[in-house]
Parts: sequence; C-alpha cells; structure tokens
Amino acid sequence: MSLGWDFSAEQESALKQLLYELVAIESPSGEAERIRQVMARAVEDLEGVPNVEMTWHENGGLPILELWRGRGGALLLAHADTVWPLGTLEVMPWQEDGQGKIFGPGILDMKAGLALGIYAIRSLDPATPFHLLITPDEEVGSEKSRAIIELQAQGAPVALVLESGMPNGALKIARAGVGDFNADITGVQSHAGLEPEKGASAITEAAQQILWLKTLENRVMGTSVNVGTVEGGTRSNVVPGHAQMAIDVRVQTRSEMERIESTLAHPPIFDTHTTVHYHGGFNRPPMEAMASSAAWFERAQWIWRQETGQELEGVRVGGASDGNFTAAFVATLDGLGAVGQGPHARHEHIEWSYMPKRVRLIAQLVEAASTMRSGSR
Repeated sequence: MSLGWDFSAEQESALKQLLYELVAIESPSGEAERIRQVMARAVEDLEGVPNVEMTWHENGGLPILELWRGRGGALLLAHADTVWPLGTLEVMPWQEDGQGKIFGPGILDMKAGLALGIYAIRSLDPATPFHLLITPDEEVGSEKSRAIIELQAQGAPVALVLESGMPNGALKIARAGVGDFNADITGVQSHAGLEPEKGASAITEAAQQILWLKTLENRVMGTSVNVGTVEGGTRSNVVPGHAQMAIDVRVQTRSEMERIESTLAHPPIFDTHTTVHYHGGFNRPPMEAMASSAAWFERAQWIWRQETGQELEGVRVGGASDGNFTAAFVATLDGLGAVGQGPHARHEHIEWSYMPKRVRLIAQLVEAASTMRSGSR
C-alpha cells in the first residue's frame, strides 16, 4: 500500500529548514547542552501532533529523549551527537551545490536521519503508535544509552535505525561487532650495551604478539584485527621494560566474538621473561542477518519498489550502530536515514532527492508495525 501523498513544495521547504537548524546546532559527543538543544528542536517540530508523549532522561550528565504514542509501536532510533568539534561550521558550513547535494558537519551522520524520523511521525495516522528514542552518545559507543536502547527493543515489533543509507538507498542488513582491546606488556629493563642478557624486551614481545594477532583474522568469516598504535621503551640504549598496543577487532558473528574474547584471555607468551595482558572487549556485538529481520527487509523492498520503481538492496558493513544492540532482541532494519557520502569526512553530504522517499518508506514501515501484535513500553 502507498500512503497516497507526495511532499508538497511547502513540506520540502519545512523539512529542509528543520535540517538546516539541526546542523546549525553543533553537537559533539559530550556537549550535553548542545545535544539537548538538538533534541529540543526536534520536539518543537512535533508540537501539535496528536497524543505524543515525552520523557527526558539523564545518564552521566547526558540527556536521552523518548517520544511515543500508544503502545507496541515500532522503535525508531536516532542520535543527536556528531563527531565534529565545536567551530567546524566556520570552515565547513552548510552548502548546497545546486545539483541536489547539501554539505555540512553531521548532516549525513545523522542530523538528516533525525529530521526524517520527525517528518515520518508527522505523516502518520493520528492513531498509529510509535516510539522514537534520541540518544546522546552513539558516536562514542552508546555507553550511557545502551541500557535504555536494549530495554525498549524488547517491547517493539521492529527497530528502525535512522543511520545513513548506502548508495542508491541500500539498507544495512548486517553490521560488524566492534572490539576495542589494549595489550600491556611488561619486560625486564636493562642496559642495552653492558647487560643486554639481563633484559627482556617488551617491544620485541609486542612485535611477536602483533604477528600472532594477525593469525586470528578470518577473512572468510569477516573477522579483522588491526593493531592501531604501539608505544614502549624509554631510550635506544635501554632494553624496554614496557610496551602497550591498541587493537581494533571487527567480527560478523557472535561465535567469532566469543572466539576472539576467549583467545585474548589466554595469549601465548613468546619470551617467558615477559608478561602480556589483554584487556577491553566488544563495545557492540555484531548485528547478524536474522530471519525476522529479513522479513522486514522484504517488506521495505516492496514499499521502495512501489514508491520509487527501484530495487532496494541490502548490504553488510564494517561499521557499527545502535542497531547492533537492538538486533539481539528484535528484528532490525538499519540505514533507513539519508543517502549521501562522507560520514565523518570533510565532504560529508546528503542527496536531497532521497529525503521525501525516505520519509514515505519510514512512515509505511511504522504503519506496518502497528498491525503487529502490540508489545509494551
């Protein structure tokens, strides 16, 4: 079914104005007041929409906003924080290129996704239930908002994540789990010239550990291991007594996540005069392609085909989102937000022509969720 309406020029203008104002509020992760302003601006645009209820939460000084109507509606996920520091607008302002692209810090990730969610809600039948959760810390791992995300996912028929879409509007049907580990290596410090035999090089052990870590990769399973930084030692004439490494791990399945965790808990020691300790863990589990999510993806494909005449693809991506959390509890569709290029990059932009299409897709998915068996808040 189609909702039977198209965006008027006036509606497009209003949507663009909302997006402009959201981008104009720079909101780096950790800037609580600015993040609150973004959320408050979203609330303003829902004034007058029937029966919308609202609750503000705070965790660790950061605001979390829930907006809902009724019970058992689709869970829409958006975040108000961006990766861009204060002052970025001075060197990277809102800019329209005259060919449908709009540039600006955080516009793709994910001020435009938030604006789409607001306008999808505005377009719903007044009786349609929904649940919009706007979080403050997605870009830094969602530590403060993870608990409420997982709680609300358990009472929803589907989670719709408003992160940016892929080229041609493709959705993200699977995401990697992200592991953030550190290794502390302790050796025995000694004079490199006078008593090298009394030393045990922490840096040499680190080098051996790096080679071993690469053997943990499984490209067939989509598991990657990257040692991003290595530090250690004091001077060139001192056998180094300490070294440390920072390691990024990406996995596509929970079984691979568990394999990496258990393996790093008991690493091999190549020089028995050194000690090696890995600590850290996975801040987001993998979002695996599940049968329940596949059914919702097929529904999204059908809607997209009816609305645009185009085929909607689904892709696996290495990045993570809050969809990694919801997928453990409920069918999840990710990448329903704006379409563009350059998230976290200086050329970050959206393609405006997709915005009305995305509003219709999101709205129809929320309407479809309302016909499912009601859950609870």
